[in-house]
Amino acid sequence: MTRTTPARPAAPDTPPAPVLADQLRASLEDSAVPGRAEGEKAYLKSGLEHIGVPLPAMRTVVRTFLRHHPGLDRDTLLELTEELWAPPVHESRSCAALLLESRADLLERQDTDYLEQLLRECETWAHVDLIAPKGAGALLLRLPETAEDFLRWSRDEHQWVRRGGILSYLLALRDRGEFPHYFPDFSDLADPLLTDSRFFVRKALGWALREGAKHHPEEIADWLRERLPRVSGLTLREAIRPIDDETCRDLMRAHAERGPRRRS
Repeated sequence: MTRTTPARPAAPDTPPAPVLADQLRASLEDSAVPGRAEGEKAYLKSGLEHIGVPLPAMRTVVRTFLRHHPGLDRDTLLELTEELWAPPVHESRSCAALLLESRADLLERQDTDYLEQLLRECETWAHVDLIAPKGAGALLLRLPETAEDFLRWSRDEHQWVRRGGILSYLLALRDRGEFPHYFPDFSDLADPLLTDSRFFVRKALGWALREGAKHHPEEIADWLRERLPRVSGLTLREAIRPIDDETCRDLMRAHAERGPRRRS
């Protein structure tokens, strides 16, 4: 994987990216849980190599690494994530995504192309769900103009790029104060995706709507009600979890009467 932006020298006292990548991989090996790799590989239906490190342990590895390297700059971050992503190892790629999530403050508008490339190379939802919500999502809140990029992702036929476009709105919809500013754009993004038949797209739509329903339940319920003939059962069930029982029953009843014939 090669970025188009030329790299600048790393911050003083920061080792080169290959050295940093080796440090992280060594920490991952030390955190592996015997017997875990095979089960996780089967659960994720993964074609990647697994060494058996739980996600909380990977987060600890990344947090510790960042504490030891507080001067990490954008170029070193991107070079490091490339180094970690290149091997087809689940935990190495997970750490690349976690670094982008943790230091999303270093990303710039042009880095949406890099994030999209990673999504296109994902082999599992587990990596999409690290890159998009808090990596791309933090970028959206800081640079609202990136909405154009995430709309483009959502229109891509590649399942993981499309899921990434949806989940890039997760932080914005989760925030009570930001919700009114971002929900109209999310509505435009999500509306034509309601008829996508793929599980992971429908699930992502429901997840994003559920975050908004936690503090704007009436608005989410109304949005769904207007679109029941096109909303899948999976999306609906995910979205209405925070909504009061009576409204949920009404929506489910109406969906049974008016919803698409083939529902999840």
